[in-house]
Amino acid sequence: MTLRTILLSPLVHFFLLGGLIFGAYALVEDEPVRPAVTPEVITLTPQQAARLAEQFAATWNRPPSVEELEGLMRAWVLEEAHVREARALGLDRGDAVIRQRLNLKMQFLAESGAAALAPDDATLQAYLDDHRDDFLRPARVAFEQVQLSPGQGDEARAIRAALERDAAPSSLGTPSLLPTSLPMTRASAVDRLFGQGFHAALAEAPRGRWHGPVESAYGRHLVRVTGRAEAVLLPLGEIRARVESEWRAAQTREMRESFAQALLERYAVTTPEAAEVLAP
Repeated sequence: MTLRTILLSPLVHFFLLGGLIFGAYALVEDEPVRPAVTPEVITLTPQQAARLAEQFAATWNRPPSVEELEGLMRAWVLEEAHVREARALGLDRGDAVIRQRLNLKMQFLAESGAAALAPDDATLQAYLDDHRDDFLRPARVAFEQVQLSPGQGDEARAIRAALERDAAPSSLGTPSLLPTSLPMTRASAVDRLFGQGFHAALAEAPRGRWHGPVESAYGRHLVRVTGRAEAVLLPLGEIRARVESEWRAAQTREMRESFAQALLERYAVTTPEAAEVLAP
């Protein structure tokens, strides 16, 4: 093959043209252009940094130093980076603890509006009227008692006679850990101490006179009622704080349920039959 044939070859022309192009490019650019990569941005706002300082002060009763705040901010940025990378790797999926925390945060979000509500007296009075039983001051009773030994039929009459002659109740009957006298005490507390139904049995006892025997969970007793107060509904002015607290709790439950219902309506929910799941 002659030199003329080589110079006229199209392949030679291709390599020469390519060399000219790369040579010209090298004269203009020292480095080849690389596509720009935009990193993810993590921004800690001044307000967020101030909250970090406030949390530090609340824990240590002093403001942080510059170095300490810089450490807190670096820890916050590192935590944010870790969270993003964990989510990118799918580490948050299937984690029961993360699911529980997210569920709680959504519940707090659903209930947050209740804290800002400011009910007037008319609203609270209406709530009180609709929930009277929840706000009744319970019935109370004060009494003295003497516990009888089993089978003390005849002796019960003798003990009652002695009591009516102003004998000390503590000197009669059978020894017991039960108190011989109670001040004004709620019905529920009386029943917890003497057994369910004991307060109701005292309703038949006349005030100021010995009565009985009355059955308790521990045996029979002679009792003398010294004071009695029926259940009563106090006026709103005296229990406003409690009524408002109960009303706000009810509003919170309603908000939570409404939020849950609206949220579920956005999804097509499919669940198995409970009976089939529990079937052996």
